[in-house]
Amino acid sequence: MLLDTLIVAVLAVTSFYLYTNYFDDLQHILFGNEPVYTIYVGAKAMEVTVADEQEERIQGLSGVKSLGDFEGKLFIFDTDGKHHIWMKDMYIPLDIIWVNKNLEIIHIEEQVTPDSYPQAFTSEDDARFVLEVNANFVSSVRVAVGDRLLLPPGVLPHDISENLQQ
Repeated sequence: MLLDTLIVAVLAVTSFYLYTNYFDDLQHILFGNEPVYTIYVGAKAMEVTVADEQEERIQGLSGVKSLGDFEGKLFIFDTDGKHHIWMKDMYIPLDIIWVNKNLEIIHIEEQVTPDSYPQAFTSEDDARFVLEVNANFVSSVRVAVGDRLLLPPGVLPHDISENLQQ
């Protein structure tokens, strides 16, 4: 009886741990759904998918025919740097927002059109994140350099999460 209770308790704790730490990965593997996260750009909430692997970053929003008003793609890079963004195989114009490791917006390119390819866009300062959103998002919600992003803990790289907690 005690052994049965112990086994059930271990299974419950293990299930809870897996659910809280790997739910998005499991959902993606089992159902092919790309995880969606709520982030805040300044005070405006929006839904994003994340590109945190090289293949995902290369794909980006290529081939996407539309985004909802408050939807986008958040690119998370392994290191700070001059991360270049281009419009290869794009159908929609974008506003592109570069964000540093302190989650502060450091550069914005507005109304970047698909016909700008092969031109690449980047920030003069090192960025850790890039956010792609519909063109006119920046002007419509009044996003500006110096505004901050609020990201859920599940998408923050470990080193940034540690630094923000100090």
